[in-house]
Amino acid sequence: MTCVIVEDEKLLALLLEKMVKEEGLDVLGVAKDAEEAIAIINEKKPDIVFLDINLGEQDGFYVLEHVSHRPYVIFTTAYSEYAVKAFEENAVDYLLKPIKKERLQEAIEKVRKLSSLERVGISQSIEKVKDLAQKVKSGKFIVEVGDEILFLNVDEIVFLTSEEGETIVVAEDRKLKTRTSLKDCEAKLPAEKFLRVHKSYIINVEKIKKIIRNYFGTIALELSNGEIIPVGRNYKDSIKKLLE
Repeated sequence: MTCVIVEDEKLLALLLEKMVKEEGLDVLGVAKDAEEAIAIINEKKPDIVFLDINLGEQDGFYVLEHVSHRPYVIFTTAYSEYAVKAFEENAVDYLLKPIKKERLQEAIEKVRKLSSLERVGISQSIEKVKDLAQKVKSGKFIVEVGDEILFLNVDEIVFLTSEEGETIVVAEDRKLKTRTSLKDCEAKLPAEKFLRVHKSYIINVEKIKKIIRNYFGTIALELSNGEIIPVGRNYKDSIKKLLE
Protein backbone atom coordinates (compact mmCIF):
# COMPACT_ATOMS: atom_id res chain seq x y z
CA MET A 1 0.00 0.00 0.00
CA THR A 2 1.05 3.61 -0.55
CA CYS A 3 1.05 6.55 1.85
CA VAL A 4 1.78 10.25 2.25
CA ILE A 5 3.08 11.74 5.49
CA VAL A 6 1.95 15.21 6.57
CA GLU A 7 4.17 16.45 9.40
CA ASP A 8 5.60 19.93 10.03
CA GLU A 9 8.47 18.74 12.23
CA LYS A 10 11.25 17.37 10.03
CA LEU A 11 12.75 14.91 12.54
CA LEU A 12 9.34 13.45 13.37
CA ALA A 13 8.56 13.14 9.66
CA LEU A 14 11.82 11.25 9.06
CA LEU A 15 11.15 8.95 12.01
CA LEU A 16 7.60 8.19 10.88
CA GLU A 17 8.79 7.59 7.31
CA LYS A 18 11.29 5.02 8.59
CA MET A 19 8.64 3.31 10.73
CA VAL A 20 6.02 2.99 7.98
CA LYS A 21 8.58 1.68 5.49
CA GLU A 22 9.44 -1.04 8.00
CA GLU A 23 5.74 -2.01 7.91
CA GLY A 24 5.88 -2.44 4.15
CA LEU A 25 4.31 0.83 3.03
CA ASP A 26 5.55 2.80 0.03
CA VAL A 27 5.99 6.49 0.92
CA LEU A 28 4.95 8.65 -2.05
CA GLY A 29 5.75 11.98 -0.42
CA VAL A 30 6.19 14.02 2.74
CA ALA A 31 4.45 17.40 3.20
CA LYS A 32 5.32 19.97 5.83
CA ASP A 33 2.23 22.18 5.61
CA ALA A 34 -1.42 22.08 4.60
CA GLU A 35 -1.12 23.48 1.06
CA GLU A 36 1.75 21.16 0.18
CA ALA A 37 -0.24 18.25 1.65
CA ILE A 38 -3.30 19.03 -0.49
CA ALA A 39 -1.19 19.17 -3.65
CA ILE A 40 0.68 15.91 -2.94
CA ILE A 41 -2.44 13.96 -1.92
CA ASN A 42 -4.39 15.02 -5.01
CA GLU A 43 -1.45 14.27 -7.31
CA LYS A 44 -0.13 11.03 -5.81
CA LYS A 45 -3.49 9.57 -4.66
CA PRO A 46 -2.09 7.49 -1.78
CA ASP A 47 -3.99 4.71 -0.04
CA ILE A 48 -3.19 6.20 3.40
CA VAL A 49 -2.40 9.65 4.76
CA PHE A 50 -0.65 10.03 8.10
CA LEU A 51 -1.96 13.47 8.97
CA ASP A 52 -0.64 15.76 11.68
CA ILE A 53 -3.34 18.03 13.05
CA ASN A 54 -1.24 21.08 13.97
CA LEU A 55 0.31 22.44 10.78
CA GLY A 56 0.84 26.12 11.50
CA GLU A 57 -1.68 28.49 9.88
CA GLN A 58 -3.94 25.65 8.75
CA ASP A 59 -4.63 22.29 10.36
CA GLY A 60 -5.18 18.71 9.25
CA PHE A 61 -8.95 19.20 9.10
CA TYR A 62 -8.41 22.00 6.58
CA VAL A 63 -6.47 19.52 4.42
CA LEU A 64 -9.37 17.05 4.43
CA GLU A 65 -11.80 19.79 3.43
CA HIS A 66 -9.73 20.68 0.37
CA VAL A 67 -8.57 17.37 -1.10
CA SER A 68 -10.43 15.72 -3.98
CA HIS A 69 -8.82 12.32 -3.40
CA ARG A 70 -10.16 10.41 -0.38
CA PRO A 71 -7.53 8.19 1.25
CA TYR A 72 -7.69 6.35 4.55
CA VAL A 73 -6.70 8.87 7.22
CA ILE A 74 -4.62 8.15 10.31
CA PHE A 75 -4.23 11.26 12.43
CA THR A 76 -0.98 11.89 14.29
CA THR A 77 -0.80 14.48 17.04
CA ALA A 78 0.53 15.23 20.51
CA TYR A 79 -2.89 16.44 21.67
CA SER A 80 -5.67 14.03 22.65
CA GLU A 81 -8.39 16.71 22.68
CA TYR A 82 -8.77 16.42 18.89
CA ALA A 83 -9.75 12.75 19.03
CA VAL A 84 -13.53 13.21 18.84
CA LYS A 85 -13.34 15.57 15.87
CA ALA A 86 -10.85 13.23 14.17
CA PHE A 87 -13.28 10.33 14.27
CA GLU A 88 -16.11 12.60 13.12
CA GLU A 89 -13.97 12.99 9.99
CA ASN A 90 -14.05 9.17 9.58
CA ALA A 91 -10.41 8.71 10.51
CA VAL A 92 -9.28 5.09 10.66
CA ASP A 93 -7.18 5.73 13.75
CA TYR A 94 -5.67 8.42 15.95
CA LEU A 95 -2.02 8.09 17.01
CA LEU A 96 -0.61 10.12 19.89
CA LYS A 97 3.00 11.27 19.67
CA PRO A 98 5.47 9.86 20.35
CA ILE A 99 4.09 7.14 18.11
CA LYS A 100 4.66 3.61 19.36
CA LYS A 101 5.45 0.84 16.92
CA GLU A 102 2.65 -1.40 18.22
CA ARG A 103 0.00 1.31 17.77
CA LEU A 104 1.27 2.10 14.29
CA GLN A 105 1.03 -1.58 13.36
CA GLU A 106 -2.53 -1.72 14.70
CA ALA A 107 -3.55 1.32 12.66
CA ILE A 108 -2.04 -0.02 9.43
CA GLU A 109 -3.69 -3.41 9.99
CA LYS A 110 -7.06 -1.66 10.34
CA VAL A 111 -6.54 -0.03 6.96
CA ARG A 112 -5.55 -3.32 5.33
CA LYS A 113 -8.67 -5.04 6.64
CA LEU A 114 -10.92 -2.18 5.54
CA SER A 115 -9.31 -2.14 2.09
CA SER A 116 -9.76 -5.89 1.72
CA LEU A 117 -13.43 -5.71 2.68
CA GLU A 118 -14.05 -2.85 0.25
CA ARG A 119 -12.39 -4.74 -2.61
CA VAL A 120 -14.59 -7.77 -1.98
CA GLY A 121 -17.67 -5.57 -1.79
CA ILE A 122 -16.81 -3.72 -5.00
CA SER A 123 -16.07 -6.97 -6.83
CA GLN A 124 -19.39 -8.48 -5.76
CA SER A 125 -21.24 -5.31 -6.74
CA ILE A 126 -19.63 -5.32 -10.19
CA GLU A 127 -20.69 -8.92 -10.76
CA LYS A 128 -24.26 -8.12 -9.70
CA VAL A 129 -24.37 -5.14 -12.04
CA LYS A 130 -23.05 -7.19 -14.95
CA ASP A 131 -25.47 -10.07 -14.31
CA LEU A 132 -28.44 -7.74 -14.01
CA ALA A 133 -27.44 -5.70 -17.03
CA GLN A 134 -26.98 -8.83 -19.12
CA LYS A 135 -30.54 -9.85 -18.33
CA VAL A 136 -32.23 -6.52 -18.94
CA LYS A 137 -30.19 -5.03 -21.77
CA SER A 138 -31.28 -6.86 -24.90
CA GLY A 139 -28.69 -6.71 -27.65
CA LYS A 140 -25.95 -5.52 -25.30
CA PHE A 141 -22.64 -7.17 -24.40
CA ILE A 142 -21.34 -6.17 -20.98
CA VAL A 143 -17.55 -6.02 -20.78
CA GLU A 144 -15.36 -4.99 -17.84
CA VAL A 145 -12.40 -2.90 -19.03
CA GLY A 146 -10.10 -1.77 -16.24
CA ASP A 147 -12.25 0.08 -13.70
CA GLU A 148 -15.14 0.57 -16.13
CA ILE A 149 -18.08 -1.55 -17.23
CA LEU A 150 -18.97 -0.90 -20.88
CA PHE A 151 -22.21 -1.71 -22.68
CA LEU A 152 -21.52 -2.63 -26.31
CA ASN A 153 -24.08 -3.29 -28.99
CA VAL A 154 -23.43 -6.86 -30.10
CA ASP A 155 -23.77 -5.69 -33.71
CA GLU A 156 -20.65 -3.54 -33.20
CA ILE A 157 -18.48 -6.55 -32.39
CA VAL A 158 -16.54 -8.09 -35.28
CA PHE A 159 -14.65 -10.77 -33.36
CA LEU A 160 -13.00 -11.67 -30.06
CA THR A 161 -9.61 -13.26 -29.51
CA SER A 162 -7.50 -14.34 -26.56
CA GLU A 163 -4.00 -12.95 -26.11
CA GLU A 164 -1.59 -13.33 -23.18
CA GLY A 165 -4.31 -14.15 -20.66
CA GLU A 166 -6.65 -11.38 -21.80
CA THR A 167 -9.54 -11.21 -24.25
CA ILE A 168 -9.42 -8.64 -27.03
CA VAL A 169 -12.85 -7.46 -28.17
CA VAL A 170 -12.53 -6.06 -31.69
CA ALA A 171 -15.40 -3.74 -32.57
CA GLU A 172 -15.95 -1.78 -35.74
CA ASP A 173 -14.23 1.34 -34.41
CA ARG A 174 -12.09 0.20 -31.43
CA LYS A 175 -10.33 -2.59 -29.60
CA LEU A 176 -10.93 -3.33 -25.92
CA LYS A 177 -8.95 -5.50 -23.51
CA THR A 178 -10.69 -7.36 -20.70
CA ARG A 179 -9.60 -9.93 -18.13
CA THR A 180 -12.84 -11.86 -18.74
CA SER A 181 -11.89 -15.17 -20.37
CA LEU A 182 -12.86 -15.95 -23.96
CA LYS A 183 -14.99 -18.84 -22.67
CA ASP A 184 -16.93 -16.56 -20.31
CA CYS A 185 -17.39 -14.00 -23.09
CA GLU A 186 -18.76 -16.71 -25.36
CA ALA A 187 -21.35 -17.66 -22.73
CA LYS A 188 -22.63 -14.06 -22.66
CA LEU A 189 -22.91 -13.61 -26.42
CA PRO A 190 -26.02 -14.62 -28.42
CA ALA A 191 -25.33 -18.06 -29.91
CA GLU A 192 -27.29 -17.26 -33.07
CA LYS A 193 -24.86 -14.46 -33.92
CA PHE A 194 -21.50 -15.57 -32.60
CA LEU A 195 -19.51 -18.66 -33.48
CA ARG A 196 -16.34 -20.18 -32.06
CA VAL A 197 -14.14 -20.96 -35.09
CA HIS A 198 -10.83 -21.52 -33.32
CA LYS A 199 -9.68 -22.08 -29.75
CA SER A 200 -8.56 -18.44 -29.77
CA TYR A 201 -11.29 -16.81 -31.89
CA ILE A 202 -15.02 -16.11 -31.73
CA ILE A 203 -16.52 -14.30 -34.71
CA ASN A 204 -19.73 -12.43 -35.44
CA VAL A 205 -21.23 -14.48 -38.29
CA GLU A 206 -22.87 -11.37 -39.74
CA LYS A 207 -19.38 -9.89 -40.24
CA ILE A 208 -18.14 -12.71 -42.51
CA LYS A 209 -17.20 -11.25 -45.89
CA LYS A 210 -15.81 -14.40 -47.51
CA ILE A 211 -14.57 -17.91 -46.79
CA ILE A 212 -11.06 -18.66 -48.03
CA ARG A 213 -9.84 -22.19 -48.78
CA ASN A 214 -6.38 -23.30 -49.86
CA TYR A 215 -4.97 -26.42 -51.49
CA PHE A 216 -4.15 -27.97 -48.14
CA GLY A 217 -7.77 -27.95 -47.04
CA THR A 218 -7.41 -25.25 -44.41
CA ILE A 219 -10.09 -22.59 -44.08
CA ALA A 220 -9.93 -18.94 -43.09
CA LEU A 221 -12.53 -16.20 -42.85
CA GLU A 222 -12.22 -12.66 -44.10
CA LEU A 223 -14.31 -10.34 -41.95
CA SER A 224 -15.87 -6.98 -42.66
CA ASN A 225 -12.89 -5.09 -41.21
CA GLY A 226 -10.42 -6.91 -43.46
CA GLU A 227 -9.07 -9.23 -40.73
CA ILE A 228 -8.31 -12.83 -41.75
CA ILE A 229 -9.32 -15.32 -39.05
CA PRO A 230 -8.10 -18.94 -39.15
CA VAL A 231 -10.61 -21.76 -38.69
CA GLY A 232 -9.33 -24.56 -36.45
CA ARG A 233 -9.56 -28.18 -37.64
CA ASN A 234 -12.03 -29.01 -34.90
CA TYR A 235 -14.33 -26.15 -35.90
CA LYS A 236 -14.74 -26.82 -39.65
CA ASP A 237 -18.12 -28.45 -39.15
CA SER A 238 -19.43 -25.21 -37.66
CA ILE A 239 -18.59 -23.40 -40.88
CA LYS A 240 -20.21 -26.15 -42.99
CA LYS A 241 -23.45 -25.71 -41.04
CA LEU A 242 -23.45 -22.02 -41.93
CA LEU A 243 -23.44 -23.00 -45.60
CA GLU A 244 -26.35 -25.43 -45.35
